[in-house]
Amino acid sequence: MHSSLALVGLGLHYACACATVVVASLASLGAISSKKAPDRDFGYRKKYSRWWQVLIIATYVVETIVAVLAGDDALATDQAPLVHLLVAALTWTTLLVQKKCTAFTVFATAVTGLALEIPLCVLSNLQLDGHTFNIAALVLQVIRVIAFAGLMVLTCPRRHKDTPDQDDDQPLFRDQENGYGAIPESATTKGDAASASSDDSDDDSEQCGEDVALIKERRAEMLKQRGGWLGYLREFKVFAPHIIPRHDGWVQFCYLICLLCMIAARALNVILPVQLGKVADNLTSGKPPYRDLGIWLLLSFARYDPGLDTIQALAKIPIENFSYASLTNAAFNHVMSLSMDFHSERDSAEVIRAIEQGNAITNLLSTFVLSIIPTILDLVIALVYLSQKFNQIVAVALLACAIAFIGSEILATSWNLGNRRAMAKASRQEAKVILQAVQGWQTVSFFNRFGYERQRFGQAVQTQLIAKQRWGVADAMVQAVVEGLFPTTFFVLACLVMREISVGNATPGDFVFLMEYWDRLTWPISMLSHNCRFLMSDLVDAERLLHLFQTQPTITSRPDALSIPIKGEIIFSNVHFAYDGKQPILHDISLAAHVGQTIAFVGETGAGKSSVTKLLLRLYDVSAGRITLDGHDVRHLSLDSLRTAIGVVPQAPLLFNGSILENLRYARLDASDAEIESACRAAAIHDKILTFADGYATRVGEQGVKLSGGEIQRLAIARVFLKDPPVLILDEATSAVDSLTEAAVQGALEGLRKGRTTLVIAHRLSTVVKADCIFVMHEGRVVERGSHEELLGIEGRYWRMWTSQTRAGCGA
Repeated sequence: MHSSLALVGLGLHYACACATVVVASLASLGAISSKKAPDRDFGYRKKYSRWWQVLIIATYVVETIVAVLAGDDALATDQAPLVHLLVAALTWTTLLVQKKCTAFTVFATAVTGLALEIPLCVLSNLQLDGHTFNIAALVLQVIRVIAFAGLMVLTCPRRHKDTPDQDDDQPLFRDQENGYGAIPESATTKGDAASASSDDSDDDSEQCGEDVALIKERRAEMLKQRGGWLGYLREFKVFAPHIIPRHDGWVQFCYLICLLCMIAARALNVILPVQLGKVADNLTSGKPPYRDLGIWLLLSFARYDPGLDTIQALAKIPIENFSYASLTNAAFNHVMSLSMDFHSERDSAEVIRAIEQGNAITNLLSTFVLSIIPTILDLVIALVYLSQKFNQIVAVALLACAIAFIGSEILATSWNLGNRRAMAKASRQEAKVILQAVQGWQTVSFFNRFGYERQRFGQAVQTQLIAKQRWGVADAMVQAVVEGLFPTTFFVLACLVMREISVGNATPGDFVFLMEYWDRLTWPISMLSHNCRFLMSDLVDAERLLHLFQTQPTITSRPDALSIPIKGEIIFSNVHFAYDGKQPILHDISLAAHVGQTIAFVGETGAGKSSVTKLLLRLYDVSAGRITLDGHDVRHLSLDSLRTAIGVVPQAPLLFNGSILENLRYARLDASDAEIESACRAAAIHDKILTFADGYATRVGEQGVKLSGGEIQRLAIARVFLKDPPVLILDEATSAVDSLTEAAVQGALEGLRKGRTTLVIAHRLSTVVKADCIFVMHEGRVVERGSHEELLGIEGRYWRMWTSQTRAGCGA
């Protein structure tokens, strides 16, 4: 009878330990994967429930002390109760210190504890022999049962009657546009885009791409919309083809090598301490351990840098190179395919930073697969091996140590998170000041604000150093506390093993084994706690790249888009347009431009002249109506054929920081030097280029700062001559040239216009007097149309503009 009760008790103790850990873990996973916040559905009185949890932990700790004091052989004969008490105490302590522990998790764990503690109370009562320690243990169990019941009452399900969340039908990345997006893949309403645009005007530190707090808010929104972490992590599958190649056999082979090295390293982590233990046993028995020591030396070479570590490091290089190259190229190509609304609204520095986050994905892979998973495997192997070699108490002690290390690091990191964010924000501000000052050097020079910029940068540096110092001091103190746990936990394990040696259950070699094995475990455990911090940092960077990848262009070529030669017949039919879908820019624009014709758009600034040409280029799409080119809706033409057929001379041309020849050849990459010179002659810039010291090899500087405005504009005209498109768009093409040069350029343009459709945007009306038709625009509408003479005869808005300009010219 007694042996049967003891066997039942043994099973109940182990069942209680396992069930507590499993239920708490599964409940936590279920809670964080739940689509709705559990605390919304359960009446969770957090403050009071914590006191009940403290009481439960206290009963476990006190009962452990009672069990140890019950007799000298308690650790040797009563391992099951001690394993139960230690594991349960550790689990409830973990739940207690979690800031976001949910009511559901506590409730489920309490129900499990109550269901198993009641049979243990009954069993303890049947085995009660009047011993003081046994009576004390029974009393503690009864108190614990009462605590479980009280905790269940506090955390039991209590449905609220309020309305369900209205956010469930919102798109996944509702505010995604704040960081990088024009229109996110899951966006469903224009209102979201509008609100995102307003958010995007915030300070740099508040943007999605930089501010960790806002990224966390979006992550919480994603978790709600995607049903928890599993759905959230599924979003990262977009990176899979860029991490694990399908057709690159060499990279796949490198992955296999890394996997084999990881498996072999796990085995050697156990074999090496065991081998050193054999050396120690041979020494204590008086045998020379040269052979065993030599085997240990060879195994050490195989485990570390001469062997597996070197092989793994070499195998990682092709993997990291492939991932970085694939992700960065894909991100760059994706950004270049995005539409005008994206590029006109986003901070270029933010976009560049997002493109550069390919390393973050590689680091995530490396950290998780090559650091975190091996460390977890090492811990599992260590728990099993120590349990078999010594006893379960040693294994539980090791588990408690590992959880204490990682938990301490996570808690300490959360306490220091504010300082880390302040340091990151200050660092970004410092970089922002540098970028603005360097890019705006001319403005700084014009206003003589060098002293102000020096002061501003010095202040940014000082702020960054102060923030860095605060974070560094707090981090050093945290590390001191965390590192102090290592010798303490080794002391506990050493005491347990020495007791095993004293009772003859272990040998001195086992103590040497423990010392060696502990060194091999503590470093990965320490790195695991550190890697958790860096893993979250890389995850934030990866989210930047994820948001970028999930941003979809608003302007794309249809799958059945036409790629045909363009002649240049342009028709606008009742075109309406609004940039943000709300504020109208163009109203009912209807016009026609036949092949070979020149039409001009004139009007005050903001009348909508440039918007007409942007719609023709499909930088934006019409809100209503349609635009046809040679009878085909421009939305049915491929973007490649459409934009190849149109040449543009913008009002403010942009030159790359290269030579004049390189900038000109950008229009047609296969153009010969003779063709380039011919285009420059037509644009009246060839003779000027020859006066430069390096001629066509002259470097123009960033954005063409070494050239005058007129020279830049004539180079832009030469590029269009070289492109030789059937449709021309001249946006104030001669606004920056002098009168003599303008006459030469206008003559060249006259020759270029023959047989081509030309759209001219002009403020200087003298440049459009020969246009076949002039459209006068006002507040997004065509208010007058006709030739120069016809419009003057009307004596309307065009006549007033012409009179004003001719009088100003006479006055000048």
